[in-house]
Amino acid sequence: MYPEPALKQIEKGKIAPVYLLFGGEYYYVQALVSALRTHVLKEGDASMCLSEFDGAAASVAAVLDDLRTMTFFGGMRLVVVENADRFIRDNKDVLGRYAKSPSKTGCLVLIGADKPDRRYALVQTADKAGGLIECTTPKVGRLAQWARTRSGELGKTLGRSAADLLVQIVGQDLAQINSHLQMLVTYVGDRPAITEQDVTATVEEDKTVQIWDLMDGIASKDSKLSLETLDRLLVRTGMEVARLSLIASTLLRLRLVKKVMEQYNDSGRVAKVLKMHPYFAQKSAEQARRFTDAELALGIRKAFEADFLIKNNLMNPRLAVEKLIIDLCN
Repeated sequence: MYPEPALKQIEKGKIAPVYLLFGGEYYYVQALVSALRTHVLKEGDASMCLSEFDGAAASVAAVLDDLRTMTFFGGMRLVVVENADRFIRDNKDVLGRYAKSPSKTGCLVLIGADKPDRRYALVQTADKAGGLIECTTPKVGRLAQWARTRSGELGKTLGRSAADLLVQIVGQDLAQINSHLQMLVTYVGDRPAITEQDVTATVEEDKTVQIWDLMDGIASKDSKLSLETLDRLLVRTGMEVARLSLIASTLLRLRLVKKVMEQYNDSGRVAKVLKMHPYFAQKSAEQARRFTDAELALGIRKAFEADFLIKNNLMNPRLAVEKLIIDLCN
């Protein structure tokens, strides 16, 4: 299944017992995990109903124990395993048996980069239940159409020429395209359509403030610089969710780049393996080196928590993003 129909199923409350998210496009991963947090946990306390594991270090026994443990106030438990490629391969038989007879009060999410082997019982069972989801970036020729569809979901019409211009400026990055679209929706106000002139006026201007500046501040543990950069990124009210999505996607991408760098230690290979522009790959590799894997994992977790708080009206959007930045700098 592809992410868009999977998201619609989740929003309708049709939750699969096991999800395998693969393909490396973390905009989709973030959207799916965020939707599952909202619709699986509902009114539950995330600190008590959510378990998160790093697949490189997690034991399958601990993961399954959490899935089968009843929550204190009833309801569902969400168990997320990131970096799960090896975890799936090493525990395919045990996970396959679990998938055939899953806990009625647990939802397991396995996040990996590699396409899982369809011979595994786990993969076949998840696929039949609608939980095998390919999170890959649309091909370059389809990005403009993706932007137009996403704009429609946000309540605005994006013309073909405006969509082409947006993709030309931003490039092959769903998180940045989505961030700019959310900003454009705020910019045009009551107008029903986003024009080329709107894209030129906002997106080109916005390129002068790079997400890299914010990540440099976080990597240096400089909360003052980071919050100043955040102020420049949040020039208009209503941009908080878009910028949070961009921060989370950047952290996720840096973690993936770090994983590839551990194997090759060469930005050229990163560009080839992850199909990134050479300059973008080089900059990503430079920043990935400044973070430990644990710091990136914590940052991703904190970003998901901030998204959950905002979307469930539990915290002011600006305050949630600022708290995230301060937490990452500590």
